[in-house]
Amino acid sequence: MRIKARLITPNGEDSKASSSSPAETIKIVHFQRHGQGLHNEIYKQWTERTGEPLDLAETDPEKNPLLLDHVIDAPLTQKGRDQCAEQRSAASKLQGVELVIVSPLVRALQTAHITFEDHLPHNSPENAKWIAHDGIREELGTLLCNKRRPLSETELEFPQVDYSHLPFGNGEEDVVWNNHVQVTSDDNGIPKRETTEDMSHRAYDFLVNFLHQRQEKEIAVVGHSAWLLAMTGAVLDVKKDENGLVNTMFGQAEMRSFELIFSEQ
Repeated sequence: MRIKARLITPNGEDSKASSSSPAETIKIVHFQRHGQGLHNEIYKQWTERTGEPLDLAETDPEKNPLLLDHVIDAPLTQKGRDQCAEQRSAASKLQGVELVIVSPLVRALQTAHITFEDHLPHNSPENAKWIAHDGIREELGTLLCNKRRPLSETELEFPQVDYSHLPFGNGEEDVVWNNHVQVTSDDNGIPKRETTEDMSHRAYDFLVNFLHQRQEKEIAVVGHSAWLLAMTGAVLDVKKDENGLVNTMFGQAEMRSFELIFSEQ
């Protein structure tokens, strides 16, 4: 399936849906990256202290603090919360959001609840649904900031989200993360980081086999930088704007709106 995409201005003239054929399905999708997380701040502090970027491929915890247990499922910093709050006004003006799909990692859930607060089920005139989905989470592998905390903690903090689409295992474990580690680990027990190509396959599967199948026409998707870059760079058939914007990394808490046209042709 081909996914043609067009950058639009929310509620602008260019946001009016294109005419479609019976073989096409059109969705308006607002993609957002989470705000600054604890792991982003750790990376920034490391770079400032050492004068060199943190090597994310490093497998020694003494040389890569993102391998330490205290960064598991890294939350937003106060700066990250403020970044999301700055986006709330724009998100509140979106008139037709029927569904919010969010990564099950806590920083994405926090971002969605701050930015799209006016679209929570009890606030939304559209009575928008909220769904957590592993298809849009950040890269799998070594960096513990991308491993989900026990699901009961997440459900307690964010009770309005539907978690039934996650693979549950024993109901607590991060099944997707654990499966990746089990399959990719070397003889020393060190897993491989998920590649951009792997994430692009995951993004395609999510868009075609989940988002495309939903009945909702206008959807918000709140996820992560590497996943969003893989999607825009390798999955969407999208025209760049004059600055080549669509294939660049999303900024922290940045939101971009697309018209997606799903076609078998």
